[in-house]
Amino acid sequence: MNINAISNPLSANLINLISPNNALPLDDDRLAGIGKTDLSFANVLSESINTAAQADMLDKASAIELLTGQSDDLSGLLLDAQKAELSLSLALQIRNKVMDAYNEVMRMQV
Repeated sequence: MNINAISNPLSANLINLISPNNALPLDDDRLAGIGKTDLSFANVLSESINTAAQADMLDKASAIELLTGQSDDLSGLLLDAQKAELSLSLALQIRNKVMDAYNEVMRMQV
């Protein structure tokens, strides 16, 4: 069975989270300033939640600008709304996976 290396930078960073001993160099611009000790699961989870919150705030700001007449960019509003929806969906899926993993660990017999 031949297993090829993953070449996607995001996938490589996820592999770094799983096995820090086999860490690949970070080449993603968003993670360039983060030290290897900062790549804990809690930090990744909080970053995901913060990203969803920022996307939601941007969506609300775009809607307020459109409603008050400060902007007439309807397509920008729709893009911001879609980004916020996708960010929230990702955060919910991460939460669901964490809860499933927690429940699976709790069901283990020692």
